[in-house]
Amino acid sequence: MRFAHHLLRTACIAALTAQIFTAQAQQWRPAPAYDKALAANVLERSVLFLPLYGAVYRAKFEVMLQELPVIRGIVIHNHGCGGQWGWETSVAQFYYREGFAVVVPEFVTRAGNKTGCPGASPEESLRRGGERFREGIYTARNPARLSARGDDIEQVVSWLKTITQLPILLSGHSEGCRTVYFWDRSEPQVKGGICHKQSLNADYEHLWKWDTRLPMWSSNEDEDIWAQGTKGKPAVGFERKFTAHPDNLTSFRFAGNGHDPLVRPGETESLRAWLRRTVPGKAPRDTGGVAYEDKLPLIQERLGRMVPAR
Repeated sequence: MRFAHHLLRTACIAALTAQIFTAQAQQWRPAPAYDKALAANVLERSVLFLPLYGAVYRAKFEVMLQELPVIRGIVIHNHGCGGQWGWETSVAQFYYREGFAVVVPEFVTRAGNKTGCPGASPEESLRRGGERFREGIYTARNPARLSARGDDIEQVVSWLKTITQLPILLSGHSEGCRTVYFWDRSEPQVKGGICHKQSLNADYEHLWKWDTRLPMWSSNEDEDIWAQGTKGKPAVGFERKFTAHPDNLTSFRFAGNGHDPLVRPGETESLRAWLRRTVPGKAPRDTGGVAYEDKLPLIQERLGRMVPAR
């Protein structure tokens, strides 16, 4: 019985994969949730992290970003089709332990928005994600969706530029990776991109806009169903896009069928080495002489400006 269930599940996944492979690249499909004006509250939909401190609130982030001597740069990490879950925290922890401040926007909580893969189980999310894919609005293959996610990133970048000149890296997992490689907005402070577990098969070709003069690190598992990978046709990497600048792509591949970020042997080591080349610096080991209580007046003053008087 268990073997039969496994065969049925495998057949269902194969059928969905076939549907995805045969779908055509689509045109722009607007939705009210993709209105650029809705990017204005992205910081209220974001979680912020700092080296040494972990998750922090906005006032503390703004002050300590400038006060901590250990910060190498900033990573804007973009979640997958289901919104923010535990993996966003796990990935952010990796980055801030390497000395980066991290901003994790949640896109799906824009007014009227939907997830790209609703469901209460991996199987249901995969099935209903396929339905969203074919319907073509609340899905990563819709250029309007990725453009709206780009509006959120642009708003975050504009805010960061008011408080720091540190280099910025764009990172994303799954749909968030597609958000990264759709990015084509001229911004000198953005120095590179990081793509966790996503491919570039023909159905998503129309979404590639990344400037390959900028470095990129990517990870893929050959048979990752979410990246349209099968045993016969492994998930498609980004190599053909970097033919003019092959040294700018670092590709980590694993002969597996998982989709989770930073879990395979050698994966974190590969990304850590890429970070050292792209944004030189060291991971923090201690507070570097920062006396936190000495910084409290700065944070308290910032909080005082953020809370309206009664």
